[in-house]
This record gives sequence, structure tokens and C-alpha cells, in this order.
Amino acid sequence: MSETFNSISKDALNAFISAGPYIIKETVKRSMQRKNEVEQHGDDAEQILTTGMEFTTRMLETAMALGEISILEDELRWARDRLPHDKVSLEHILKRFKIYRDVINDQLDPEYSKEIIPFLDWMIKRQKQIIEEQK
Repeated sequence: MSETFNSISKDALNAFISAGPYIIKETVKRSMQRKNEVEQHGDDAEQILTTGMEFTTRMLETAMALGEISILEDELRWARDRLPHDKVSLEHILKRFKIYRDVINDQLDPEYSKEIIPFLDWMIKRQKQIIEEQK
């Protein structure tokens, strides 16, 4: 998938970075409510989800700062290959990306989220393709 993205504005990036801890926490909270997707992690579920969302957030920050989608492609390939060993399905990742996008939309000023959401939409679209490729 070779799509071109521009880096986002400094204000949008700063808003995303500032809201990052809340976005992660809220995404994890909403994800934890989906018991059938987290029960396999037992008592470590919240920490596992938090670590994953922190990693996703750092990669997204970098991709948005540079306008470089290949960073996200690498992350998705890594997740495809690694996370099933941790009992995280590709479908669970897709659902968490959707939750993450919803939280960003809820939390950030629309002026900023309109710059950020295309990156999430790309991740969601690409994750769907990865799922289809695995069938």
C-alpha cells in the first residue's frame, strides 16, 4: 500500500501528544469492557493493553510527524507476526484501532482530529486487508 500522507500540523501533533495518556487510558478502559477479547490475558490484561496502546501511540506520533505511513505498515506486520503468539487476534487489534479512533474523535478538537483520523483510517483499512490475506 503506497499512499502519500503529509505530516500533520505542529498544533495537531502537540494536542495528540498532550492527550496521549488519556487516549491510551480510555482506549484500554473501553477495550477491557470487551471481556471476550481480554480474558485470555487474565490479571495482566490491562497492562498488556496499555503497553500495546503506548507502542501504537509512539509509532503513530512518529508517522504523523514525518508523514511516513511505512512506519505504521511495519508496526502492522510486526503485530500480524507476533501478537497471535500472545493470544491477541488480528480481529482484536482491528477492534482496538476502531476504539482508539473513537476516543481520539471524542477527545480532540475537530480541527486537530481531522488531521489525525486519516492515519487511523489507513491503519484500520490496512488491518482489514491483513485479516483478509490471512484467510
